[in-house]
Amino acid sequence: MYQSNLYKEVTLILAIFLMAAGCNPRLPAEPTQPSPTTSVATPSPVIPTSTTAATTILKATATEPSAPSQPAKEHRIGIREVDGKAEFYDRMTGERFIPRGYNYIQVAPMSATNLGLWHATLNPGFYDPELASESLSSIHAAGYNVVRIFIDCCREGNNAGDPKGGLSQPYLDNVIDFLHKAEDAGVFVLMVMDLSPAQGGYDDMWAHCCSMFDGENLRYLTSGGNSAERRFNFAFIKALYARDAPIDMIFGYDLNNEVHISMDKPPLSLKAGKVATANGESYDMGLPEDKPRMVVENLVYWIDQQRAAILAVDPTALVTASFPAINPSQDFINPTLAIYQSSADFIDLHTYLGWGISLQGYLRRYEFQDNPLKPVILGELGASTWEYKSADAAAEALVKWQVESCAYGFDGWLLWTYNVNMPDDLWHGDSEQAQIHAALSPAARPDPCE
Repeated sequence: MYQSNLYKEVTLILAIFLMAAGCNPRLPAEPTQPSPTTSVATPSPVIPTSTTAATTILKATATEPSAPSQPAKEHRIGIREVDGKAEFYDRMTGERFIPRGYNYIQVAPMSATNLGLWHATLNPGFYDPELASESLSSIHAAGYNVVRIFIDCCREGNNAGDPKGGLSQPYLDNVIDFLHKAEDAGVFVLMVMDLSPAQGGYDDMWAHCCSMFDGENLRYLTSGGNSAERRFNFAFIKALYARDAPIDMIFGYDLNNEVHISMDKPPLSLKAGKVATANGESYDMGLPEDKPRMVVENLVYWIDQQRAAILAVDPTALVTASFPAINPSQDFINPTLAIYQSSADFIDLHTYLGWGISLQGYLRRYEFQDNPLKPVILGELGASTWEYKSADAAAEALVKWQVESCAYGFDGWLLWTYNVNMPDDLWHGDSEQAQIHAALSPAARPDPCE
């Protein structure tokens, strides 16, 4: 959520497998609902499965900073295989870990002239440490164990990058303060590395690279876009180490909220010509089969490259890629390749109740295939106020959706959101008398599948 033009303009990756088979991966018609009415700001636009492989990729690029000298800290949460199926577990206790929690989001107008709402959770001048502490304590008291937060790329003049170059130290202060508050509360943090920041010089590597790429395609399909994201992720995590942040409380890193491609921008909008992309391959835009092949091959390459950069500085980290919820009026994204072919440690899918599509419908559109060796979570789960007229009704539906998802092998659930500071058309954990917070509570329902 709160991605660039999320509800109106996001164009999503083609489904190469069904296309190659000549099939049309569409559901039977389901009732269509209008898109949510939130005002959203528009910011500018051999797989490595080990630390050794990750380091090899970094050395090959020769554009990354050198690895930090201090010893790496071990993350508390890891992934292990039990009876042929991957599961999260707590390295300290040895117990299985089931991520259940919230997206923790605060928003504000992008600027005085751009009133579209954008992330402000950790930004200097907006971050509310007292609210963060109170919220984390309440979340923990109900048995929840994870919050998902966004590292801001795009607030004008005030984001994770420093206009003078590199990282914003005041922004880092707030990130580290939040991590310590999460540590005090006993809540783990899923950190969304939401694009390379507009300031700091990172976007200079890709923003105006060439006439053959535009929109989100600059980020995912060009060498500069890949390098910018790698350099930012590496530098940001290295800075957390240098500041002695509680790295062990980071559940994982989401490479970017809801990866997507601009289908109406070059090179995907081109009708002819060959295009060389970040993975070193060339694709013919005159061949219909080359466009989806270019997208999916570069998606896997992008995930692998970003994960490699992170593991080079933080070798026990878990890395995920998230995929957007979809409206029936939109096309869809297929996470199958990320689940089966990329080196992502787990995958994060997003679904919303009341958008005119069932859970089975989402999964058919996703072409979802459970991979027993890679956990999949619902990292954004929400219910619309236009479909569910009370928090009680939304709570009942969300519990049913959670239980139903267990049959498909999902391994975790994070509600959108806990207490976002805005009126919108989604129910939140603390809405009304916090019925949803209570209904999904692990303290009240230790087994999410019952």
